[in-house]
Amino acid sequence: MMRLAVAFCAAAFVIPTLGQDETRAVDPVISQLTLAMSAEVIDERTFAIRDSSKGSKLVHLTLGNVGPAPRGSLNDGEYAEKVLVAKKALGKLVDRQMIWYKAAPDSVQTANSTDVAPSISADVWTSHGQHINSFLKKEGHLSAEQAYETDLAKDILTVAAEVEKKESYKKLEEALKESEKAKQAAAKAERAKAQEEEAADVDGFGVPGYLGVSVLLAIGVGVSTNFGRPSNKKVNLNRKKGHFERFWMKLKGA
Repeated sequence: MMRLAVAFCAAAFVIPTLGQDETRAVDPVISQLTLAMSAEVIDERTFAIRDSSKGSKLVHLTLGNVGPAPRGSLNDGEYAEKVLVAKKALGKLVDRQMIWYKAAPDSVQTANSTDVAPSISADVWTSHGQHINSFLKKEGHLSAEQAYETDLAKDILTVAAEVEKKESYKKLEEALKESEKAKQAAAKAERAKAQEEEAADVDGFGVPGYLGVSVLLAIGVGVSTNFGRPSNKKVNLNRKKGHFERFWMKLKGA
């Protein structure tokens, strides 16, 4: 059991490094990003990271292309609460976690003073690939601003794959529904056609059909009465006549 625990802990430290190298090799988007460990959250748009290229010096990352929490008609107290909620939402995504980031163009970066940590405006992703800037805007925690153009403001990696898979499943489900509707429509049309053919057969029977049936019935009656001719069969006059025979003789006037 102890060996398994040791192996698991070792994998936890080794796999992220291998994953980063392998991912950069196969994903052109990831090759443009920087992986970092986040520190404390400063406000609803800013948090600190440790910059390993500068001796783990603290750097402040500010989410790019976003503005402060939208105020609307909120009073001071309500707006302060909304800002706090937005800060907590950012903290859930980045506090003490590995993140990816890409700095915005130099033209939109603000000058940094020497008495505070350097600040970088950037697009930021969770380790799984969720684009944090877009997510917080979508959830209404931050307002939208357009300070620079980028084609990377979207989910990547696992999150993007999950979204694509869900979209594929949705399209498949819609296709199956359409197929089922088509089958039901075809079956309904087939039933309607069969009913029309059955009705046509009844209508086609018409006068000729009824005449034919009448002829068959007349032939049957004629056979049963020997077509009105006397029978050559010898009749036993002493035979006791049945009820039907006596009734028939009365009809004939015998």
